Amino acid sequence: MIKSEPEAEAAGGAVVGGTAGGVTGAVVGGLIFGPIGAAIGGFAGATIGAGAGIEASSVDYVRLNPTEPVVLEGDIDVGYAVPEAIVIHPIEGDPAYGYFYTQDRVYFVDLSNRAVVYSPGIVVAAE
Repeated sequence: MIKSEPEAEAAGGAVVGGTAGGVTGAVVGGLIFGPIGAAIGGFAGATIGAGAGIEASSVDYVRLNPTEPVVLEGDIDVGYAVPEAIVIHPIEGDPAYGYFYTQDRVYFVDLSNRAVVYSPGIVVAAE
């Protein structure tokens, strides 16, 4: 069952579905990169985040703890199996999911099967 945003917040801050993914992506993108970041983050978060159940605290943790980006070829979408050679970083307080950065974005991974489950559309500025 997909919850409304108030229901998701009442359930401990879980970000659920494409709508919440879009809102989260827009908010985070807007905070970091201004209006253009909000537009990109909102679209990408809604597109890739549909059906994901990532806690808002996990999104915050990943945003505040960037890692060295890895190089991967091709498109990365929900269900993409992350190769064993790629280090998936743990998320403090979230034993179910980890993350990695690639192609100027962050991706959440289900640790039980190494499958990509979500990307909030956070675009990482090149350093």
